[in-house]
Amino acid sequence: MRRKILLTALFCCIAKVAFSQLTLKGKVVDEKGNALMGASVWIEYSTIGTSTDEKGEFALNRVPQGKHILRATSIDYDGQRKEIIDTDNDIQFTLKRSPFKLNEVVVTGTGTHRRLKNSPVAIDVISKRELENVNIPTFENAMIALSPSLSFTPNVMGSFMQLNGLTNKYILVLVDGKKLAGDVGRNTDLSRINMNNIKRIEILKGAASSLYGSEAMAGVINIITDKHKESVYLSSNTRYSRYNQFSQSINADINYGGFSSSTSFQRNQTDGWQLSNQEVVIDKKTGEEKLVDTDKKAVNRYYSDIFSQKFTYDANQVLSFYTEGSLFDKKYKRSPDSYKYDMKYNDYTIGAGAKYLLKDKGVINLDMYTDNFEYAKVYIAESGDFKPGDEERSRRQKYYDINLKSALDFAKQNKVTLGTQYQIDYIESESDVSDGSSRDRYTWSLYAQDEIKLLENKFQLIPGVRYVYNKDFKSKLTPKLSAMYSPNENFNFRASYSMGFRTPDMKELYNINVSGTTLSLGDANLKPETSNYYSLNAEYIHRSFTFSVTGYTNRIKDIIVARNINETITPEEEAEGIKKKTVYSNSSKARVYGIEFNVNSYLGAGFIIGGGYSYVDSKDDDTGKQLQKVSRHTGNINANWAKKWWIFNSNFNLTGRIQSRRYYEDGDARSYNLWNLSTNHRMKSINGLVLEPGFGIENIFDFVDDKPFGSNYATLSPGRTFYVSLSVRFSK
Repeated sequence: MRRKILLTALFCCIAKVAFSQLTLKGKVVDEKGNALMGASVWIEYSTIGTSTDEKGEFALNRVPQGKHILRATSIDYDGQRKEIIDTDNDIQFTLKRSPFKLNEVVVTGTGTHRRLKNSPVAIDVISKRELENVNIPTFENAMIALSPSLSFTPNVMGSFMQLNGLTNKYILVLVDGKKLAGDVGRNTDLSRINMNNIKRIEILKGAASSLYGSEAMAGVINIITDKHKESVYLSSNTRYSRYNQFSQSINADINYGGFSSSTSFQRNQTDGWQLSNQEVVIDKKTGEEKLVDTDKKAVNRYYSDIFSQKFTYDANQVLSFYTEGSLFDKKYKRSPDSYKYDMKYNDYTIGAGAKYLLKDKGVINLDMYTDNFEYAKVYIAESGDFKPGDEERSRRQKYYDINLKSALDFAKQNKVTLGTQYQIDYIESESDVSDGSSRDRYTWSLYAQDEIKLLENKFQLIPGVRYVYNKDFKSKLTPKLSAMYSPNENFNFRASYSMGFRTPDMKELYNINVSGTTLSLGDANLKPETSNYYSLNAEYIHRSFTFSVTGYTNRIKDIIVARNINETITPEEEAEGIKKKTVYSNSSKARVYGIEFNVNSYLGAGFIIGGGYSYVDSKDDDTGKQLQKVSRHTGNINANWAKKWWIFNSNFNLTGRIQSRRYYEDGDARSYNLWNLSTNHRMKSINGLVLEPGFGIENIFDFVDDKPFGSNYATLSPGRTFYVSLSVRFSK
């Protein structure tokens, strides 16, 4: 009898749960009533979400009874929120077309989700649509075309990135909030970024150490990957241009019940090219420069493969788990007449975590992550004990990160972020560690931030602080304060202060390396760098016109520079051909001033034109010289025309990059301008299948920096280049 009662009670509980869950159905259309395919629809503060089909229709399953806030968003449209109840089963969203991305939800500025126009921290966003419009397969070239704040110093080992006057080592690059660790010649290996799997790129300028830690002294670039909510989403993107520049990517997303799988693969390759058949070399006897014939290429032949996989499981409407991983492989092929070895790079990442939604009270995230990067030489000629085909590992880098973070809504006017993070950096390298062995160090952090809304949400204030304990450099406290005043819907005024903090890396501390005739040394007694960053921003927003201006100053103390100490060259070093000797040391201070303008205008009939200008003045206060690798003037122009005709949605895009000369002590890089024209033509969906052919011209005016190999290049562009592309998408 007791068993029957228990079984009956259990059956009733199961039935109650089953019948208390609903399926909500509806449709998303534009102002003209046209269906919007691929729009995202989800319930706030839950894991329940989906995407619309080709008819604009959606269905949300496993929805618990009660009131909910339902949201719908789509690229190029303003989002919409609705309060729905159990009986709603014919829900319709009508989204207004927006030529700009002001309603895009961003996370990098405050670490919490905000609409771009409501973010108290000024942030630049490059959307998926903009990336599709320019149709550029590499991160570097896409940023050159779209962002005046970012510039790149090109070389055969990988370009150095600069953000508002500071170089790559001060910029934290994240993918979905996780650090892209591992470097090539001290530059983050940006070729690991799959450009065909990006939802948006968020650029936070200025010291962000309080929220993101040591390496975010110049800013943060956070690459948000795309995750589709359709039951099945498949895509293939192919692009080809001269010198056998070939890019192929494949993405597959599957969603079934509470389970999601997202898979992506990209192959990039080229035969490479020369910009000049002459090379600058230094005579080991006289120390003088001379020109010789060479077969060395400014861009070497290479191929790279990027594979990533993510699984997500929504246990219920408030709890979800994920696990993810990626593999990266890149090989350079060089001439055996000029080089003794090829270069090989491998990387793998593993991550796992969980998210718990406190309904309308906030969210708790736990993320665990590791990045493992290796560089090896593959010999193509005899060198010492090495024979052709032998492989020698030169550097191994490992990074481990555990981050526990909560964002809690205590009231409508108050959101508090609390977190703790533990990181380990490990390096094994003969050149970067003086004794040829390995070193590691850990960093433990506590951080807190409060988002306060006052004066009926017209005034927002965000104070924050991070406490850091580093194994080698002990304790440090880095505060920040951001504020925004919005007198009406058309104007925003922002002000911010933040302290930056960066500990010396392993190379700066322990390096002993010979490159050509230069001997570079580290200094184990280096002090951390600190900075004080101030900025003011004013923004005008109209439905068809936006304008913003930002002024900033960044004052850096104990900046680490490579100082020339040729006077200490020993007779033994001179006999080995050493002509230049440098050591990393702390300069007293440096400062960066800058101002940036951005404007966008919708002209009607599908025409949008916009642009930006950045002025940077950066100087080492000890020497009075400009900081190296910085261009004072950088500008971008972007014109876009979208036209719907017959069965096509066509897009025509023109981008221009204008940049002044880049400063170097041994000879400036030239000023230049590059113009690209791209077109793509999206065909009407046929049972979920969409074809999108494209073609275009890069470097329309055929600018080539044909300085001898070994010079400071302005750009590595081979000149005018035509390309063709094809995108194939299927969703169900």
